[in-house]
Amino acid sequence: MFKSIGAFISGIFTPEPKELIVKISKANQEGLYKSIELAKKVAEEQKRHAILAEKRAIKQAAIDKKLAEKKAKLEAKEASKKAALEAKAAQKAAKLKEKEAKQKA
Repeated sequence: MFKSIGAFISGIFTPEPKELIVKISKANQEGLYKSIELAKKVAEEQKRHAILAEKRAIKQAAIDKKLAEKKAKLEAKEASKKAALEAKAAQKAAKLKEKEAKQKA
């Protein structure tokens, strides 16, 4: 008799297995929805980061291009100055040779 009373009392305070199964399945379903939602957020964040990285790469390429153009322009300017100096030196040398040739003649 005590066993049946104990089983009755414990039966009152413990939920039935069907209720437990429903609670567990509901919790699993909520967890699944949260996981799916989180996966979507992660995918969106990865797309956003990819777009930002692409924009940074484009911006860096433009900066590199400008720097290369500036460097090429400076090198061309220096080369033209050097060529002008060499031309002046060649002209002076030619004039000196002419003077020497006139003096010898």
